[in-house]
Amino acid sequence: MRIVAQLAVDDGRAAEDGIIVDPLLSRLWLDEAAEAVAGSAHHAALGIRVVEHSFPALVVALHWRAAGREIRLHVHADNYDYRPPRGWWVDEDGAPLRAGQVPAGGGFQQPPNPYGEDRSWLCFPGWREYHDHQSHQDNPWRALRRRREYGLPGLLVQLQRDLNGPGVTAP
Repeated sequence: MRIVAQLAVDDGRAAEDGIIVDPLLSRLWLDEAAEAVAGSAHHAALGIRVVEHSFPALVVALHWRAAGREIRLHVHADNYDYRPPRGWWVDEDGAPLRAGQVPAGGGFQQPPNPYGEDRSWLCFPGWREYHDHQSHQDNPWRALRRRREYGLPGLLVQLQRDLNGPGVTAP
């Protein structure tokens, strides 16, 4: 284990190896969030369930009414909660879903993501790609991170609502 003492700049890239939070602390926060979602009747009633949890990843299935099925979301929580989590859609084997296989509309973005990776991404407050994007620098993660609705359980509820809201289409 290694702790990087230097604080990162807002884009999260100050530490060369990408570690800016003690991994044990990030693991604790992810474990708490995964347990809260897995044990929540509220999340279950909304159609959110934990599929897999192994730091720094949490895979959840969200019920997607427009497609008549579940869709899996990989949540990557390295450096959480100093940095927001990342999220992308995956298949049952954990491989990223490609363009045309993922929800479209609203803040649901097709691949590639802003980092040039061939993954879908989430352009919603509370998700890393949103806060790293040049268009959203007026809404910094540091202003949201301690608010309950921006903890992982709250982000998943909001994402579930957005996924099943108007203007989001299934492939």
